[in-house]
Amino acid sequence: MELRNLKYLVSLEEEGSITAAAAANFVTQPAVSIQLKKLQEGLGTKLFETEGRKVRFTEAGKTVLQYARRYIDLENQLLKEMMDLQGLRKGRLSLGIIDAASIYVLPGIFSRFHELYPGIDVNLEVSSTMPLLRELEKGNLDIVVGSMPLTGQPGVEVFPIYREALVPIAPPGHILTRQSVVDPAELAGHPFISFHKESVTRKIIEDALEKIGISLEITMAIDSQEAIRNLVASGFGLSILPEWTVNEYIKKGTVSGLNVKGLRMERRLGLIVPAGRYISSTVRAFLDVLRKGLGIDLPDRLCRKGDDKK
Repeated sequence: MELRNLKYLVSLEEEGSITAAAAANFVTQPAVSIQLKKLQEGLGTKLFETEGRKVRFTEAGKTVLQYARRYIDLENQLLKEMMDLQGLRKGRLSLGIIDAASIYVLPGIFSRFHELYPGIDVNLEVSSTMPLLRELEKGNLDIVVGSMPLTGQPGVEVFPIYREALVPIAPPGHILTRQSVVDPAELAGHPFISFHKESVTRKIIEDALEKIGISLEITMAIDSQEAIRNLVASGFGLSILPEWTVNEYIKKGTVSGLNVKGLRMERRLGLIVPAGRYISSTVRAFLDVLRKGLGIDLPDRLCRKGDDKK
């Protein structure tokens, strides 16, 4: 049994077709088909069936997938440990971050990290928190900086690193901007632009409004804070966004902030680390720079000591 064949099987489950699995591994479709056939013959059982364009895994296939992921994770950990033996002259850090963190919170951290460790390549994946957690679980990411709180997420440790207010905004000249204080009930009568349903930030907003009996009319759902802000500026509706995203634009008059009576919301950003997984020297070096740069508390076991000498 070859590890690459197990990787092809995992890719098949993730991508949904042999063609897509081949593309994800930069090989041809026939090559993947042949290797998957060899895997099934070697195990003496059928692992999946194709129904049109759909792939359905058998019970045996589901079991093999569980072990395949463990093998792949062990290989990744082995490679990271071998890299540690070479010191921090070269390496790779795969980091998942939500867009606000990439723009407003972490650029200075990245700059300092590159200054200290120029041989380390940083691969950034920018998305919302839940998709990033799925990539973390698969072993495709080392750590994630995402929104808190997280519920029902086993296998991870979460450490608060930053907090910011959530600010209601409206298009310039909107009827609600004429009021010095807006009654929360008045928000419900206007189109509202928010994040997608699985967004942690959207849940924070909806939970806060639900407590005061307000249900919003969400007409658009988008992942990008920048896109939401621009749509509000263009008159498509109201929104509630993190203050870092809107403060400068409120000052410029591109959007207008709303003072909603009794509505105070904030979201917290957290460092999300896989529990029980090997933490490489590269990751610990980055977390040490993060800890010093943001002035936050992180366990010493997560941070590399004695490297920040410049």
